[in-house]
Amino acid sequence: MKILKYILFATFVCVFCSCGDKKEAKQEPVAVIFDTDVGNDIDDVLALQMLFNYEKEGKINLLGITIGKNNPYSIRYVDGYCKLNGRGDIPLGFAYNGVNPEDNKYLRPALDTVIDGKKILQPQRSISDSLPEGYKLLRKLLASQKDASVVFIAVGPETNLARLLGSQSDEYSDLDGKALVAKKVKLLSVMGGLYGDEFDFPEWNIVQDLKAARKVFSEWPTEIVASGWELGNKLLYPHQSILDDFKSDHPLSVSYKIYEKMPYDRQTWDLTSVLQAIEPDKGYFSLSPKGTIVIDSIGKSVFTAKEDGKHRYMLIEKDSVDFTLKAIVNQVAGKK
Repeated sequence: MKILKYILFATFVCVFCSCGDKKEAKQEPVAVIFDTDVGNDIDDVLALQMLFNYEKEGKINLLGITIGKNNPYSIRYVDGYCKLNGRGDIPLGFAYNGVNPEDNKYLRPALDTVIDGKKILQPQRSISDSLPEGYKLLRKLLASQKDASVVFIAVGPETNLARLLGSQSDEYSDLDGKALVAKKVKLLSVMGGLYGDEFDFPEWNIVQDLKAARKVFSEWPTEIVASGWELGNKLLYPHQSILDDFKSDHPLSVSYKIYEKMPYDRQTWDLTSVLQAIEPDKGYFSLSPKGTIVIDSIGKSVFTAKEDGKHRYMLIEKDSVDFTLKAIVNQVAGKK
């Protein structure tokens, strides 16, 4: 009888431990690389805040950030924002000789803003610190990761991504760029393009570096999930969250208020790509059938359904808008 009890107890312990191991495995942080053009639109800052909150929750490991906007103040802004969130050590890369050199609206004003005798952003790195080329940093980061483990989120012109695909073997890997991506990347979640029949024009991110966009969509070897302009246009970030969830001296709040005259609710284009990439199983969005996305000569995104295709684009039903928008706001604001 004692032997039987011992066997039953041992079996229970083994099953319990096995379940615990499985649960622990599921909680392993997702390795994430973020490519952004901070400074062109305010949604990049909101998306960046989402990622830092995901990291604080232990859901992701933000490996590095590459900047696709060729403006030195983008480096200072991103670096200061990283430092604000306790990640002043995060690797940064820059698209030298890239696109969009313009200051636009909030970069310099936010960096120059002083409240209570202190600048709200206190960057340590600048263009003079010889940051690595974006594609070189990407090669370094990818080479050190497990196979098929990295989730890549790109929310601006695809300059850094195209340069990565065209790169050759180096000190970080014997593989060329395309082979390195195929080996190390699990998914590319990209904000770019326009899908469906509601609108018909070349999307902004795509046309900023059209050659790069065409290369990425034609040559990227892993699965791509695209968030089109029409999706973020249906999900407007409520300005009341900026007023209620952030202190008036927070760089996100300051930058948001500089970008446009308050009150305004901004489209969540970049935020949708972050949400889908990190929490794909929560039902916030649905996906198109598998297929291929081709960028034509003027920048329009043409989707063709194919059973063996590696591309999908994101969709949302009207009755899911409130549910998904709430999730976005909670993640930006760091609410449980």
